[in-house]
Amino acid sequence: NLYWTDTGRNTIEVARLDGSSRKVLINNSLDEPRAIAVFPKKGYLFWTDWGHIAKIERANLDGSERKILINTDLGWPNGLTLDYDTRRIYWVDAHLDRIESCDLNGKLRQVLVS
Repeated sequence: NLYWTDTGRNTIEVARLDGSSRKVLINNSLDEPRAIAVFPKKGYLFWTDWGHIAKIERANLDGSERKILINTDLGWPNGLTLDYDTRRIYWVDAHLDRIESCDLNGKLRQVLVS
């Protein structure tokens, strides 16, 4: 499947690679969703949001069990990626000019470059 954020519509969507079975997974409490990353083996979807309150969130691949992981000391979280081996999330904050990391539950947060 292909997952994406639509900042104009404030949605997170999914479709098969051929474009079929398109579906809106999340369309509430989003305010400028940006980067997105998938951890298929864990069944997780992660995304960043640049809205009024910047945040990094997680949900199951079907959009259920949504959880805010980080919502403090963020500017414009972007460039989200995952390290499957260490089970860590990495992101770039374009406003605060730093690269950060945390575990899959939003804990053990680290500033790597500032």
